[in-house]
Amino acid sequence: MAKKEEYSRQVNNHIVDVITPMAIEFHQSDFWFGENLARVLLVTNYPPRVKIGWLSKIANMEGVTCSIHLTPTDSTDELVNKISKSIGELAGKLNNGGSALMMQRTEQQYNDAKKLLQKIDQEQENVRYVTIAIMITAKNKEKLERRTKKVQSALAGSKMKGRTAMFKQEDALNAVSPYGICPESIQEIAKRNMPISTVAGSYPFNSSGLNDGRGYIYGKDNSGGIILIDPWLRGGDRTNSNWTILGLPGVGKSTAVKHMFLNEYSQGTKIIIIDPEREYKELCENLGGQWINCGGGRGGKINPLQVKEVPSDDEDDNEDDKLYKDEGKGIGPLALHMQTIRTFFRLYLKNLKDIDRALLEMSLEEVYKEKNIDYDTDISTIPNEQYPLMEDLYNYLVEKAKDETLSEKRRDQYDDLSLLLRSIAIGADSALWNGHTTIKAKSDFIVLDTYNLQDADESTKRTQYFNILTWAWQQLSNNRDEKVLLGIDEAYLIVDPEVPQALQFARNVSKRIRKYMGGLAVITHSVVDFLDESVKRHGQALLDNPCFKFFMGSDGKNLEELTKLMNLTEAEQEMLEKKKRGHGLLIAGSKRIHAKVELADHEAKLFGKGGGK
Repeated sequence: MAKKEEYSRQVNNHIVDVITPMAIEFHQSDFWFGENLARVLLVTNYPPRVKIGWLSKIANMEGVTCSIHLTPTDSTDELVNKISKSIGELAGKLNNGGSALMMQRTEQQYNDAKKLLQKIDQEQENVRYVTIAIMITAKNKEKLERRTKKVQSALAGSKMKGRTAMFKQEDALNAVSPYGICPESIQEIAKRNMPISTVAGSYPFNSSGLNDGRGYIYGKDNSGGIILIDPWLRGGDRTNSNWTILGLPGVGKSTAVKHMFLNEYSQGTKIIIIDPEREYKELCENLGGQWINCGGGRGGKINPLQVKEVPSDDEDDNEDDKLYKDEGKGIGPLALHMQTIRTFFRLYLKNLKDIDRALLEMSLEEVYKEKNIDYDTDISTIPNEQYPLMEDLYNYLVEKAKDETLSEKRRDQYDDLSLLLRSIAIGADSALWNGHTTIKAKSDFIVLDTYNLQDADESTKRTQYFNILTWAWQQLSNNRDEKVLLGIDEAYLIVDPEVPQALQFARNVSKRIRKYMGGLAVITHSVVDFLDESVKRHGQALLDNPCFKFFMGSDGKNLEELTKLMNLTEAEQEMLEKKKRGHGLLIAGSKRIHAKVELADHEAKLFGKGGGK
């Protein structure tokens, strides 16, 4: 007889060290597993009928590990005899009568037993003993109890019952562990006969990701399902193509945004990005796009006094909530633009008195008249070079301050105004705003860079940010049939509690853009700024209006406010608290998905280093 060969398997102690908990301490209804407190529930009752994926709701809950054990049943003949005997006993009970509740339950058991017998005898379906163990983990006792109640409630909602394995937590841990072993003591409590088709339908690997049938691959869901998305697909719960993208620095927000812009561009969408951090310059250059320095660059000047189209208010807005009270009906372009100029000067000169603002507006009217522009003028025929400049306004104020026909008080007012506007006209800020508009859209990928304003004061930053937004809206509204996506990065810069009109302008863009085949992407790390009580009615609408949202890692007050605003579940909050790079909550209409942005090799090369990877 040949000598039996002996085999030995080398143990990888490094892997053992990694997966072995520091300590395990068992109690009657829970146990410490390293730094986590855990509890194992056993499913003991099942409903008579189930839907496909009936275990998925529980298995995909935060902090839940599900283990399903299948073991052979008795021989088929023996099982058929037992079921036949049971059917006879139930039929006898039905004949004998009893209370209405007892009769109803007995009839249900009778019908279920007949159906199971039919599956085994006529359809030749296999039956197995099924044991389901659910391990719940948490950082402390309070959280464990809360999660346990949620799991038990979810089980009850599916007409199942979860029972804590009292004094058997050690055996229950073995049942949940990846050994493929289910101790007899656990099977005695929880094993049940079940047709194999029902078992197959229980498996929670049923996530289908998101598939619009066209568009681009945004990433994958947490089960590996592909997310194929087309934000321009309207209908049902998708009424616009707007985005809200939130995330703390370091969680991959810039990469996710570039991924979206690049894929939109490849699908034929025109891209315009307002970029205060110079994160998109390399991507723009690699795509042969148009990079424009709007922080004082010669080719990036936007004349605030050039009349531009403005986004009107919606009809359902309250009168007090409207930026343009008559929605443009009955007043010309200059009158509408005057309201935009008011916001511009409110941002730049916050402390200006109302009487001085009125005087400034009168002066503007006169400066426009000198250029043959009034409230009835058709602006479509006026070239950039005909519009007045800030220097023209400044010179008019200087001359009025010298006008001896005016009272000394009025001359002093004009003199004060000229001093306040000196910087914007001939001083330090004149490079930004004193000059005819030089920006020309020559590409389908345009980056409006404001990086050079980093050291400027907040009022200057916000004023230029608003000025750029007015130009961008003009590009969006030029062609109703062209897909245009406007990205406002670091959008919190537009938020000013003292001048909410700037945020209101952005909100109007968000509402009106859907009628121009356009989309607005609001990108920021701060939720709190938008929900300040002084701007909340506009800021909340700007964040909540988009049908598409991607929330990445967050914490503290931002996460607290986001939870209230979007009604986040506990699992969604915990996912965001982990701040895993590239991961986030994707909302598309009413669908919510734990998504991970995944890049193709060529994308990372195109992105460059700006904003990280």
